[in-house]
Amino acid sequence: MLKRLAIATGWARRTRRSPALRIGIAIAAFVVGVGGRLALDAYLTGVPYITLFAAIVMAAFFAGFWPAMLATVLGAITLEVLIMPSVALARPDDLNWLPTTLFLLTSLMISLIIESVFRAHDDRLAVAEKLAQLNAGLDGLVAERTAQLEQQIAERQVAESRLHQAEKLDAIGHLTGGIAHDFNNMLAIITGSLDLAKRRLGGQVDPRIVSHIDNAANAAERAAALTHRLLAYARKQPLDPRRLDINALVGSVHALLERTLGEQVVVDLQLDADVWPCLADQTQMETAIINLAVNARDAMPDGGKLVIETANVTLDDRYCRAQDDLGPGDYVRIAISDTGIGMSPEVQARALDPFFTTKDVGKGTGLGLSQVYGFLKQSGGHLNLYSEEGKGTTVKLYLPRAAEAEAEDGRSSQTTMRFAPPQNLTVLVVEDDDGVRAMARASLIELGFVVHDVDSPIEAVQLIENGLSVDLLFTDVVMPHMNGRQLADRLRETRPELKVLYTTGYTRNAILHNGVIDSDVVLLVKPYSVDDLARKIIDALGPSLN
Repeated sequence: MLKRLAIATGWARRTRRSPALRIGIAIAAFVVGVGGRLALDAYLTGVPYITLFAAIVMAAFFAGFWPAMLATVLGAITLEVLIMPSVALARPDDLNWLPTTLFLLTSLMISLIIESVFRAHDDRLAVAEKLAQLNAGLDGLVAERTAQLEQQIAERQVAESRLHQAEKLDAIGHLTGGIAHDFNNMLAIITGSLDLAKRRLGGQVDPRIVSHIDNAANAAERAAALTHRLLAYARKQPLDPRRLDINALVGSVHALLERTLGEQVVVDLQLDADVWPCLADQTQMETAIINLAVNARDAMPDGGKLVIETANVTLDDRYCRAQDDLGPGDYVRIAISDTGIGMSPEVQARALDPFFTTKDVGKGTGLGLSQVYGFLKQSGGHLNLYSEEGKGTTVKLYLPRAAEAEAEDGRSSQTTMRFAPPQNLTVLVVEDDDGVRAMARASLIELGFVVHDVDSPIEAVQLIENGLSVDLLFTDVVMPHMNGRQLADRLRETRPELKVLYTTGYTRNAILHNGVIDSDVVLLVKPYSVDDLARKIIDALGPSLN
C-alpha cells in the first residue's frame, strides 16, 4: 500500500509541475463527477453532489488546491442547473441553500487537508534528500575537518617549539648576563696583566718565560671567546652593524679558509656579481662564515667540496609567518654547503642548541652554530639548515639588505697600534673593580698618557667639577648608582667637547638599542689587550690626536 502511495505521489509531483495538466485534471474531474451523478440519477435522489467528492479528491491530489476548487465550483453550478433547475432559479427559503453550502465547505476542507498532507510529504522528502546529501558528503567533511585539525596541531607544535627556543634563549641570557660582567672583568685583569708583563720583559729573556706567558694569554683568549659565544647565542652581545659588501667579505676570508681547512677541502666561491649590500657586524659575520666552514671541514673527514654562494632574495609574508621574528623584505643570502656526512633528523632538531655537539670530547664547545644563529637573529636575519645523511649539509644565512642612504663605515678594526700620544693628553678612568682599574691605568701609562682613576661615577663628577681637565673619559658601563652613559651625559653638560670611550664585559641597554651600539658610541669589550685599547682610543679621540 505504501509503495503504491509513493508511486502515486511521484505521479502527482510530476503533474503538478505543468499548469496545462492541472487545468486538464480539474476539467476531467468535473466531467467524471457530473457524468456519474447524471448516470446514477435514479439511485441518488436527494444527494445531488455525492459523485463529485471522489472527483474533488483526485483533483486535489494530482492537480492541487486551486484545480480542485475549480472542479468543485463547476460541478456545483452544473448539477444545480441540470438536476435542481427549479431550486437554482428560485429558493423559497434559506434552508434550500444548505446542501450547496455544506458541499462547498466540505470540498474546501477536503482540498485543504489533501494539500496540507501533500506539502508535508514534500517537506519530508526534501528533508530526506538533504539528509542523504549530508550523509554522502560526511566523509568529505570529516576528512576536511581532520586536515584542519592536523594543521592546527602542526601550527601549535611550531609555536611550542618557538616558545621553547625563546625560553632557552631567555635562560641562557639570564645565565650569561649574571656571570659575564664579573667573569670578563677577571679575564680583563689576566689578559691585560699578561700583555703588560710581556711588554716589560728585558732583552735577555728566558724563552720559557715568554712561552708560559703566551700559553696563559691563549687560555684567557679562549675563555673570553667562550663567554662571547654565550652572549652571541643569547643575543646580548653589542653589535656594530655596517654596510657590507658581502662578496668582498667572503673574498677576504677565502685565503684564511684555504689555509684553515687544508688541502683536502676544495673551496668553491659562487658569488652573485649584483648582490646587494647588507647590514651586519663585520667581525661577527666573518666569524660566522669561519665557524660554518670549520664545521663543514669536520663533517668531511676524507675531504670534499665546500661551496659558498651569495644571492639576492625577497622573502614574502607567507614565508616569514612560518619563521621566528622575521619580517618580509629584501635579504642577502649566504649559502654554505658541504659534501660531508650530513645530519640525521634527530641531530638537526638539536643542532642549534648551545653546548650540543656530535664531536668527540674536547673537540668542540657546541657553540659554533648556536653562536651564528644568535648573531643572525640579533641582526634581524634568519638561518635555515638543510641536511641529509650521506649527502651533506647546507646552511643558509639571511641578512637584511642595507638601505641606500646608509653610508660606508670607513673605520678599520685592523689598525695596528704603535703610536706616541701628544704630550699632556689626560685620561680619566672610571671603574668600580679595583683590579680592572689598576690594569687599565697601567695600560694607559704604558701608552704614554697622563692618567687619573676613580672607583665611582660620583668621584668622577666631583673631580671634573673641581677643575680637573681631561681629554678622554674611559668608563665602565655597568656601575652602581650611575651607569657609564649617564656619567658621560652628566659631564658633557659642562664639557660638551669631552671624548668618551666605554668599556664593558656585558651591557644591557645603556649604550645599545636592540643590541646595536649607538652611532655616537665607541665601545671596547672586555677583556682587551693594550693594542685593543690603543685602537679604540684612536676611534674615540679622532681629530684630537692630530
